[in-house]
Amino acid sequence: MHFPLFIDISEKNILIVGGGTIADRRVHTLLPFTENLTLVAPAVTGRLNDLAESGKIRILPRPFEINDLQNRELVLAVTDDENLNREISRLCHERNIPVNVSSDQTLCDFQFPSIVTEGDVVIGINASGKNHHLVKETRMEIEKLFS
Repeated sequence: MHFPLFIDISEKNILIVGGGTIADRRVHTLLPFTENLTLVAPAVTGRLNDLAESGKIRILPRPFEINDLQNRELVLAVTDDENLNREISRLCHERNIPVNVSSDQTLCDFQFPSIVTEGDVVIGINASGKNHHLVKETRMEIEKLFS
């Protein structure tokens, strides 16, 4: 079980490796808290491309390179390549950069929660990466309380 910790990420230099559906969800979850997001991926979803075109995120349209970790303060590895995700985790650990790997919770320094916001209230929901269905149901029930 993980301790919920709320931190200010508004000025953190955050890297997201991957451009698919999970990366898209992570970016949209993070945007209310920061616009300091760099995404590296050879291809990205249309919504991510739209965000880049509007200047809300930065996309490096190419494969991950080790130098992408330079000056990063938080990294999310959300590729569909388990070996690449494992390598990103290893490199982040060597550099003391907190990392979340969407495909393998054992490689993570932190859990990425489901978020409910209402005004100044922010609620993070997590089941230690073990029961995504329960997290989704819980989020939906909490959202009902605010509607």
